[in-house]
Amino acid sequence: MIYPCSLRGNKLFLFLCFIITLMLSACTVEKSSKIPEFKEQYFEGKSNNWYVMLESKQDNIRNYSISYIGEGSKPPTFEYEIYESSDDITSGVGYLETQDEFDIGINCGGPCRALPKKIPVVIQWEGKKEEMMLKISYKK
Repeated sequence: MIYPCSLRGNKLFLFLCFIITLMLSACTVEKSSKIPEFKEQYFEGKSNNWYVMLESKQDNIRNYSISYIGEGSKPPTFEYEIYESSDDITSGVGYLETQDEFDIGINCGGPCRALPKKIPVVIQWEGKKEEMMLKISYKK
């Protein structure tokens, strides 16, 4: 014979187990879907004639600044290649005719890929070529 009291007790027990399972699975989903908080990053590097700095103040924008630090007059134009990864290369022509530094703004259209610990940069000008490595720096 089934007593109404024990049947109701079993239903209550199953209901509580179901609620606890839902709460535990919600906690698990919340933890796994959390995106790490973005932190500002600064990189810099220099060669005999060039200084390059990268500021990443937002997760979707990176700003590079290239300056000529060599002796003599600055070249009016130069070519650059920035290797954030083997398949993510930023290249182009920079102009210093009317300014002391050339700025490159990169908008990733969403969160940018993570940066490596070192970023190779190649600069060519007037038949010369220099390579440098940008390394993590702290804003001064």
